[in-house]
Amino acid sequence: WRRMAREGKLVLPNLEGITFVSVAVEEPGDALPDVPVAEAGTLDLVKGDVTIRLSAGTPAVRIAEIAAAL
Repeated sequence: WRRMAREGKLVLPNLEGITFVSVAVEEPGDALPDVPVAEAGTLDLVKGDVTIRLSAGTPAVRIAEIAAAL
């Protein structure tokens, strides 16, 4: 998007009449309990007709790398 903006090719939506609203942030509640891997099962990453099934124990960093590659 940066290259497109520099080249004047970035198409922006019509923002007339759009306003910003306030956001309220609540205090965090109790933490969710840890889910054992045996109960968690699998995770499916789906994009179009491609499905990648990963173990629930797959590190978040690896899941992010795979999602970015899709």
